[in-house]
Parts: sequence; structure tokens; C-alpha cells
Amino acid sequence: MAERLSMRDLETFVAQRLEDWRVPGLTIGILDGDRTEERGFGIAHAETRCAVRPDTLFQIGSITKVYTATLAMQLVEEGKLDLDTPVIQYLPDLELADRDAQLTITMRHLLTHTSGLEGDYFADFGWGDDALAEYVASLRSLRQWTRPGQLWSYCNSGFNLAGRVIEVLLERPYEQAVKERIFEPLGMNHSTFFAHEAITFPVSVGHAYDPTTGEGPTIARPYPIPRSSNPAGGIISTVGDLLRFAALHLDGGTVGEQRLLSAAAVEAMRQPHVRAANFADAYGIGWALRMPGGHRLVEHGGSTNGFQAQLLLVPEQRFALAILTNSSRGTAAIRAIEEWILARACGIVLERPATVSLAAAELERVTGRYRRPGVEQVVRVVEDGIAVESRMRHPLTGEETTLPPILARPISAREYLVTEGDYAGMRIDFIDGEAGHPAFMRFGGRLAERVEEEETGASAGDGA
Repeated sequence: MAERLSMRDLETFVAQRLEDWRVPGLTIGILDGDRTEERGFGIAHAETRCAVRPDTLFQIGSITKVYTATLAMQLVEEGKLDLDTPVIQYLPDLELADRDAQLTITMRHLLTHTSGLEGDYFADFGWGDDALAEYVASLRSLRQWTRPGQLWSYCNSGFNLAGRVIEVLLERPYEQAVKERIFEPLGMNHSTFFAHEAITFPVSVGHAYDPTTGEGPTIARPYPIPRSSNPAGGIISTVGDLLRFAALHLDGGTVGEQRLLSAAAVEAMRQPHVRAANFADAYGIGWALRMPGGHRLVEHGGSTNGFQAQLLLVPEQRFALAILTNSSRGTAAIRAIEEWILARACGIVLERPATVSLAAAELERVTGRYRRPGVEQVVRVVEDGIAVESRMRHPLTGEETTLPPILARPISAREYLVTEGDYAGMRIDFIDGEAGHPAFMRFGGRLAERVEEEETGASAGDGA
């Protein structure tokens, strides 16, 4: 690793990114061949000022989805689960708002974000072992946005439903299944789903900033996500434990002499199953996939209340990178650090697509009001691009926030690139409907429906 990446230069670069984006603290773990490095930066808690250590625990958010998918693939190999059998065969009492979807949604739909279910649903059903069962029973109230398999849209509720299938098949709580089948075999001794266990280790809290005034950081409360959303985003872990999980997927499903997954199953998870809209180049089974310059990147990010995280693998180089931050602005720092490390350690340069010029009529075509549960967005033309104005309601606290306009420029007639700020580099795309206007805007992987201007609506944020 020393030949490819200078730790001293990395530390200098990271310290500057913490300052630029006002991130209180982060940890970085790097697996390069047979060597690992773990580093901690900054503080774990803005009030106590305790330092981040390399073994400090952070919430990893939606990186948890890869664990859920790994567990599902174990069950496939044991003959307990078929990815293309309708889920209702495993959950006979399943009720969904749409009868056709109820009868046809499969685990493959759930694990590839193509179920069409309303995605950002974080209802809290307490901390008992029945929390996930109660959550799934409530899914009958959710809208079916598209037909199963019709469109890719990021779906937390789908992964929670997948977690319930796993519970039923293994006859034990989801968290216990992950602990017995993944955490313990891999020696992930600092990983948990529960705050009362995390508090016994060095642990960070999340931090938030006022998006309008920039004031902060303040401690992000509440700390945990609901137990009913653990399969979508509940793991609390360290970069060291994330590298152990990464090694499982880099080494064909083995840890030492023990095999947890076949090499064929590992490869199936990172094969493109569906084009992942503006979220990634494609999505496999639990993994997001990118192919910059012909290189294969296998990854997943995570976002919870005051935490942002990233796990990235370069399988052909046996390389893995884990970055955990305790800030709602952590994604911007992660993106810069990731690009810096990949270029120096792997020779992979991440380039943003070139913007193009569109006629005024083409820009006007995508304007209007868009809505999804908890989020109201208005798209307007600004010079040679668009501005997206968002009002959001936090899914855990109910707090309403108006974000500064997000500026984006076209890279094609239907896709736009965010050009500055915390979301720089992210993409927005528009899905055509009738009457010349888009039916949906997709940002952060989520679908928002275009609505008539005279309608009024509410507001809310993304999670996991």
C-alpha cells in the first residue's frame, strides 16, 4: 500500500476536506491486497469533543442492504428461497394496496429496487421482536407507484419486506440471523443493530447543519432508526468490520477455511440486473455498480440521521474502501476522498459527464411541481439549466426544512447533473409521460410525481 498511497498525504487531504465541509469526524478503512489501514479523524461528539478513533462505531445506513442481500443469497443456496418466486408464497398473509403487485412481487424485485412500492416508509413499531412483522402488516397502506419490474426506484420498504421473508424462513429475528450468519463468522465483533450495545464501545453520534443558515453542528436526535427498518439501514459498525465484510465479497464468499457463500453467488450479486437510473450505472443484488473507464466498482452508500457512509470494492484489484462520517454533509467529503484515493491507489479516475446546451423549450418542458411522500419539489429554469427547490419533512423527527435551490445543468435531454454544493455530481432524470411533460422526476434514486400547480402538498427526507 505504501507504494501506491501515501498515508501522510491522505491524512493531509482528509483534514482539509473535514474543514471544507465542516464534518466533525470520520474514519477511513482501506484494504489493498493483503494489507489494511484504518484511520480516525476529528471528533465523535460536538459537545463532549471526544476524539474519533479508528475503531469508533458509526451508523452505516443503507450499506446494511448488502448484508440483507448476502443473507438472502445464502438462503437461495440452501434451497430455502427462490429469487423469482412471488414473496406471497413465503408470506401468505402479505397484503398490499395493489392486488397484482401483491401476487407478483419477488425477492429479486425487492433486492434490486424494482418492486414499485413506495420506498421511504419508516413507520416505528417499537423495539420488540415483532417490529418487522408489524411493519410488513402495515404495507397495505402504501401506494404502488409502478408495476413490479417497470421502473428502478430506490426502495427502503422493499428491503424491509425482504428482511421479513428472511425472518420467516429462518424462524428467528432478522438481527439474530445477521449476527449468527455474518457478524460472528467474520469476526465482526464491534457491529450491532442496537444502541444499547453500541454504547459499550467507542461510538460517534450524528451531526446536522441548518441547510439555510449553515449553523451547526448540532447533535442529530433521535439516534437510532426504528427497528422495523433495520434490514434497510440499521447496522452500527466500524471501518475495520466493514473491511472484513468486504473481504468476504472479494474472496469469493470465504473467510479463512470457512465458506459463507459460493463464488457464483458472490459474482451474481455484482452482475448488472437493472439500469439504476441516475443512482449508479446499474444495480446488482444489493450492490450498486459503476464502470468508469472500464473498471468495475461495486459499492453502496448509507445515510441516516446525521451520518453518511460509503463502502466501495474494486474486485479485480482486491481493493476496498470504507468511509464513515458523522455529518449530514458527509457525502460531499466522502465523494472527494473517494476520488482522491481511487486515482492514487487504483489508477481509476472518476470523471463527471459533460454538460450540453438545450433549447429553452426543452428546459421548460421539465419544469413544474413534483411530489413524493414528505417531499415537495419545484423545478424552474435558471439560465442554461434548472433549479430544484425542495421542502422536506424529516422521516424521524417530522421537522420541516426548506433547502437552498439545487442547481443542475443538462447532460442530455432527460438527464441533469448537479453542478455545485453538497449534491454536486449527483444526477436528476425525468421520465416521460403524456402531454409533453414528464410523469416523474427521479433524484437520489427516488421517483417524484409531477402534479398540477394548483395542488398543494406536504413535505420529508430520505433515509437509510
